[in-house]
Amino acid sequence: MARVREFDPEEVLDKAMRLFWHKGYAETSMRDLVSYTGVAHAGLYSVFGGKRALFQAVLKHYDNTVCGMLFNGLELPGSGRPEIERFFETILEAVKSNQFQDGCLMCNTAIEFGDESGDIQACVSANIERMTNAFRGALERAKQRKEVAAELDPRATAEFLVTTFHGIAVLARIKSSADRIERSVRFALKELD
Repeated sequence: MARVREFDPEEVLDKAMRLFWHKGYAETSMRDLVSYTGVAHAGLYSVFGGKRALFQAVLKHYDNTVCGMLFNGLELPGSGRPEIERFFETILEAVKSNQFQDGCLMCNTAIEFGDESGDIQACVSANIERMTNAFRGALERAKQRKEVAAELDPRATAEFLVTTFHGIAVLARIKSSADRIERSVRFALKELD
């Protein structure tokens, strides 16, 4: 008779995500994951496979949950400048309330894995592409509605905003001042005029 699973995989992914986000991949052991999630080694392996497979699942979970919430407004068919500003205001609020103290899991992963090619970097690259496309779409609509400068290049500006976000994520991770991060946000948004 098959044993009934005694845990919710989504809940485990959420807990593992928070642990990897805080400690990074290399510094998180399977023992840490067992302790933090409350699920035995055998349970984690049977559902997720090894540590790397669990990490991949965590990155997808992060993209669906955290990034889904952040990008939601940008990805709406009618998004424009207000949604871009709201995105950065949300990040700024998270910085000021210490909810963004670990930065961005995708950005942290890109730094930790460096130029390693493969499954992990593919997740990171897909996330960067998703963010770029979300900004680009919002900028194209904003340009059509004259919410931004007429000469603005939506593609280059989207790439600039993605780079700005990742810079903010790194600054948040190293506990840079909220004032410095806010100045960067204000400067980036002024570039849309």
